[in-house]
Amino acid sequence: MKKGQLKRLIFFSCILVALLPLFLAFFFTYHYESALLKSEKLGVLKTLNLTTGKEIDSFFQNSTLLLNNFLNIHTLHNRHEISPKNEYISSFIEESAEFASLAFFDSNAHEYAYFGPKPKFKYKHEIESTLKTGALTVGNLGVVKGKGLSVSIAFKNSFLDKTNFVASQIPLSNLNNYLLAGQGDNDVLIFTKKGLLIYSSKDGVNEGTFAGYRKEMEILAPKAEEGALISVEMDGQLGVLSVNNLSGWLIYTYFPLNKVEGNLFDIYSKFSKEIISIVVITLIFALLISFYISSIMVEPLNVMANAFNKMEEGKADEVQDLPFPNNEIGALSLAFAKMIDSLKIRFEELEQEREDLAGLNQSLQIRVGSRTKELRTALNELIKKERLAAIGQMASVVSHEIKNPLAVIKNAVYLLKARLGNNIDVKMSKNFKVIEEEINQANGIIEEILGYARTREQILTTIDLSLYAREILSSYPIPKNVQLTTYFYTDDLPVTIDSEEMKQALRNVIANAIEVMQKGGMLVVKTKLLKDGRASLSITDSGPGIPASLQEKIFTPFFTTKARGTGLGLAVVKKVCVRNKVDFKLKSEEGKGTKITFIFSIANANK
Repeated sequence: MKKGQLKRLIFFSCILVALLPLFLAFFFTYHYESALLKSEKLGVLKTLNLTTGKEIDSFFQNSTLLLNNFLNIHTLHNRHEISPKNEYISSFIEESAEFASLAFFDSNAHEYAYFGPKPKFKYKHEIESTLKTGALTVGNLGVVKGKGLSVSIAFKNSFLDKTNFVASQIPLSNLNNYLLAGQGDNDVLIFTKKGLLIYSSKDGVNEGTFAGYRKEMEILAPKAEEGALISVEMDGQLGVLSVNNLSGWLIYTYFPLNKVEGNLFDIYSKFSKEIISIVVITLIFALLISFYISSIMVEPLNVMANAFNKMEEGKADEVQDLPFPNNEIGALSLAFAKMIDSLKIRFEELEQEREDLAGLNQSLQIRVGSRTKELRTALNELIKKERLAAIGQMASVVSHEIKNPLAVIKNAVYLLKARLGNNIDVKMSKNFKVIEEEINQANGIIEEILGYARTREQILTTIDLSLYAREILSSYPIPKNVQLTTYFYTDDLPVTIDSEEMKQALRNVIANAIEVMQKGGMLVVKTKLLKDGRASLSITDSGPGIPASLQEKIFTPFFTTKARGTGLGLAVVKKVCVRNKVDFKLKSEEGKGTKITFIFSIANANK
């Protein structure tokens, strides 16, 4: 504690004790009056909210009544069925400001006439709901060219002894004629359940979300499910939220809280002079009391503080005699003097203990670091095993549930082609070919997943690397637009690997290289003996190369940049290399191609 800080503490404590009753009285008065004003304002907001809900219902019911009257008048005067080429209805929809489109459905919910802009608006959801309930259904929003943001409705209408369902899109600009513009400082917002702001009392109907209300929408949307009419207090607003039963829209009426509180502050400002006078008198009284208490307490404590500082600096000989007044401060001084004597003895002991603790702390840090590294390694291995186990379970399900049906489909295609024989036309033959290619594509994906998930016991054999690479290339179909060039080391390069596993890895790399050279290119395969006594097999393509930002990710399981890839091809390569203790390097440059090099240990060198 700094010098003089105790005096300030005493002074402010006296002020607090003197002013606390005033503050408490002000707080409770303010809180009570604020609660009354808020309750009164909530009643106004609830009334405005309910009124807005009724006005929305009136908007849809009047639109339905207007459309019903038009249709009934039309059928009574014209005495014929509604048809898609009815020019009278087409003209009505084009010139009407109340309706953007109109569709007619029979009792089976089949559309038999549509009038409105193209492409046709689909009323499937609205008609299905009306068919089940028989009531007016309000659907989704959409923007209609020339008529702005519109909402779809569907209802049941009977005329000419035929039961019909009618659906229409109603421009929301007509909603402005039904809703109040707010009352004083009370404002109204209307949202869809998806958070789209469609109306505000300040701006009317809007075709998109206002950025200024985005936070309100995020808060109000979850609260809408809590009840039909709930009170909300947020971001300086006092509001009421409800859900319109007919449309499902959220109605939010609100009022600025600062205006509720402003009336109270106006009242208090009228008595500002009296309040200031009371505060000044209280401060003077607190100052006098603090001077008196300081003279009794602070001076002896300052002497003890100086003695403690000398002890802390190691200057025990310069410690002054402590005062021992006949009160509690004197008792404290006596206890403090005894403590100083004890501190002199403990100081040397603490120095020795500090040195011992420093050595122990250093030893613990080394042990904790080593143990943490071991735990991290074990955790990574456990995660890897759990991931492989999950992939294995998934692969088993995929093989059983997908591969078998694919085989049945493939056999069915074969039987159909055999049954049709020479009578098959070109279009059908092309479709059969597409089916077979898609089946092969799906089987390939399944095999990739099974290949990555399957872990069998290794069968290690010693083979010549150049001969092994030559055999793999001879059995792999190289496209005509890809030029294959090989450079094989002339002497033997014996390596010990699982040849089947490594063959899959090399075929995956070759397949990727060919795939990226869709317009043709050059594929170079080369084996050689390295200076460090190891053998290498490199596969180089002249494709577009791999961006530097993706080079560390392409060997991660399920990472792919292809539209239909699984992302397991290169993950299998990495897995096989780890199991066979083969190093591999990736070198790629955008626009110039990619080179992957596998580095093997020579079998004789291991012996």
